[in-house]
Amino acid sequence: MTRAPLSIVFAAIIAQPAPTFAADVYKCTGPQGQVTYSESPCPGQPSVRLDVRPPTDNRDDRRPSGSAQPAAAAASTAASAAMPPGASAALPPTGYELSFSERQRIANLEQIERMSTAYREQRQAATLEIANIRRGVVARMSAEDLAKKDQYWGDLSRLEAERRRVAASQLANLFASYQ
Repeated sequence: MTRAPLSIVFAAIIAQPAPTFAADVYKCTGPQGQVTYSESPCPGQPSVRLDVRPPTDNRDDRRPSGSAQPAAAAASTAASAAMPPGASAALPPTGYELSFSERQRIANLEQIERMSTAYREQRQAATLEIANIRRGVVARMSAEDLAKKDQYWGDLSRLEAERRRVAASQLANLFASYQ
């Protein structure tokens, strides 16, 4: 083939819309209770047709920056325009909006705070990290400091009380360095 027809074919392929995969999916349960998934009903076994939907994109890659945040300002303006006169918008003091993963991390840390089996240092560290996530401190941390934070969390689960105490102190100092 020559170069021109190949580029036309390539352009035609790219111009095609992405295919949607709407194949049926069946959940089959075997005689011993094992579960399998198939594109067709399983013969001789109870089968349930599953409603499979395309994945949604839940990622929120927004991170705070040192400068003013136009998205937060636009959201504030839109919120104030939709509110009755005299009402004030309830935005966080920093204007920082939590990402999906940060909200998940807070939920996990809140579970640690409530666990009666968690060490005192773990509960205190969970409270400290929740506050710093909400202020946007964790989002501004360097990769090296995030690795340190994870290591300190590993030390917080150790049996040795002194090691846990030191890790809690190091974690507090790490967060304080970003204030």
